[in-house]
Amino acid sequence: MLPTSLQLLTLPLVYVWGVFLEWFIHRYVFHGLGKSRDSRFAFHYHDHHRACRKLAGADPAFDGSLLRWNAYGREALGLSVLLLLQLPVLFVSPITFAGLVLFGVRYHRVHKRCHVDPEWGWANVPWHMAHHVGRGDGNWCVTTGWLDRLLGTQHPWEAARQRALVDGGVR
Repeated sequence: MLPTSLQLLTLPLVYVWGVFLEWFIHRYVFHGLGKSRDSRFAFHYHDHHRACRKLAGADPAFDGSLLRWNAYGREALGLSVLLLLQLPVLFVSPITFAGLVLFGVRYHRVHKRCHVDPEWGWANVPWHMAHHVGRGDGNWCVTTGWLDRLLGTQHPWEAARQRALVDGGVR
């Protein structure tokens, strides 16, 4: 097991790793593999995005139970699987693993709140809301926009917000 001081030094890396996973999985798994209706990841692109476009960023699935087999339940299962895959870290650095758990909880809370309360989403994570009601080919990060800016995949969001307001109103 790593000494506590070294474990604490891993926390900034946990944050960067978490943001990278958000970006990578959203871009290449959900929008790459998930574009095919036959993919196990099709729920994100075909169900979650459709609901968000129709409801100005809201998705009623996120207002329900984690145990339903919809976009929200599948996302929760995916987060759990990701955490299990990183379980070996627990035996080397419990503090690092706790950081991974906290990042996952933060991601879950931010993403859920965006789609239950789109007004909050537009005020706090407009890049993510624009991804869902706009073109959907950028703004891959959910909890922060810095990696999209760094990689050149962030798109302006004001036009998408105006369209959402005109089309259906932010609910």
